[in-house]
Amino acid sequence: MKYNLYLLVFGMLFFSSCFKDKGNYDYSDINDINIGDKGFAADTVYNVRANVDKLTITPELSFSADPEGKGSYSYEWVAVGTQKYPGERFVLGTERKLDCDINLPAEAYTLYLKVTDRNTSVVFSKNVKLNVSTSYTKGWILACEDENGNVQADMLSISRDTLHLKNILANNGNIPHKDINLIWVDNSPELYEENIYVCTAHNTFRYGREEFNQPAELTIFDPDQKGYRNNIVITDIQKLKDKRGMFLADGKAYVLTSSNGGEFGNPVSYYEEENGYRYFNIGDKIACNRTGEDISAAVIDQFILYNTDDKRFTYLRSLAKSMKDMADSDTDNTFSWNTKKDFAPEGLDFVTTINSLFGSGQSATLLKNPVDGKLYLYTYAISRTGGSATKGGRYMVSGATGIEQAKLFSLTNQQGYLIYASGNTLYGYNFRSGSTTVILRNFPGEEITAIFNDIISDQKDKDFFYIATYKIGQAEGGTLRKYRVTDSADKIEISDQETWTGFSRIKNIMFKQF
Repeated sequence: MKYNLYLLVFGMLFFSSCFKDKGNYDYSDINDINIGDKGFAADTVYNVRANVDKLTITPELSFSADPEGKGSYSYEWVAVGTQKYPGERFVLGTERKLDCDINLPAEAYTLYLKVTDRNTSVVFSKNVKLNVSTSYTKGWILACEDENGNVQADMLSISRDTLHLKNILANNGNIPHKDINLIWVDNSPELYEENIYVCTAHNTFRYGREEFNQPAELTIFDPDQKGYRNNIVITDIQKLKDKRGMFLADGKAYVLTSSNGGEFGNPVSYYEEENGYRYFNIGDKIACNRTGEDISAAVIDQFILYNTDDKRFTYLRSLAKSMKDMADSDTDNTFSWNTKKDFAPEGLDFVTTINSLFGSGQSATLLKNPVDGKLYLYTYAISRTGGSATKGGRYMVSGATGIEQAKLFSLTNQQGYLIYASGNTLYGYNFRSGSTTVILRNFPGEEITAIFNDIISDQKDKDFFYIATYKIGQAEGGTLRKYRVTDSADKIEISDQETWTGFSRIKNIMFKQF
């Protein structure tokens, strides 16, 4: 027993001396490598175009234990995706100086320079922002058509310089498109749709969003035919950030997600009743609230539509598979969500819905009384609570010149005035006060073909809107004009910003973010 005890004590002393011995070695100082601010300053952003630009960066390096920098070092320039390709690495160079042609996918990257001391394997790095774009990355997609209704998609590219790109659809299958309704692209970087939607009065095709190629016709499930079919006519698409979106096709509403393939399932515009599902038709525009889009957690994931069969407002809340009616509050008698209560027995017919950033994200739905032809504008702001919206008011539209013939509408973002086009005249209307309309612009010899209120681009807070006009009979008689609203509490005015010419007839305008 004592023998074992002696062995234990001896072993502890032996290992203790070993540990102490390890602490007697001398270590040389680490060769600190400093990457200077030249080319890496905090506010530096490199904006380059793929397959066009070259990127050259000459870093300033200093070595604490090697003043002349003659040691053995390795270098690596790596671009790491942050939005479309998060975490994906692209090596741009392995020399001290970066000098390379840019052939990366369009993306917002973080560019790293990594310097390794081969003697110690210690790595030092510094990073800077790198934005890579193509001519198709960012700008305004213009859905145009000629005198015969043949579709042409143009683009005002603003990736770097402003360029007018003509006929951007690579129609490999020689597919004829006629009578354009709209072109839509998803601008959510978190979870985005890979396609561009080309929607006509006869069918809908999806093209690849990078090169506008590989068209494929959209197929959806039709509850009336109890099967899938083509020839889908889409009138509106809305999607907020990374949440699921909605599109309206042939009077029905469908859910849009990035996981949808070439086919879409049952529409969501139905009620769940005791005897099964009851499908209903809806107006051709979607109400949504975009005020929370800049913060994903604040996105208001709810849509309001107008049931044209029952003449009432209905909604689809987050993750729901069917719609429900908007319910009136006992304490708010501004108007009833069921128009048959206020306008018995027929209710009101749908005209259009307009979205804006006014107030807390107010939408407006224009309705018409089939009995006397009078127009009423319902305003409301969708909230985050399912089936809830803050009512603004119901306004009878009177004194608005030519509004009965108008088909193009917009709301200003600062004061919430109505802008509409009738013939070749652009009007502004303060419907809340019931004042007479103001002529904002007149375009002799032209027709107004499109209005776009900018509530989605990076300039959405500046109250810009766009007007497209067309000189009938001229092959390139289309003009796009950008205006800024300078309204106040008692008047509405607009100021000219920019003008572009040389288009065919522009029918729809869509912003492409990336």
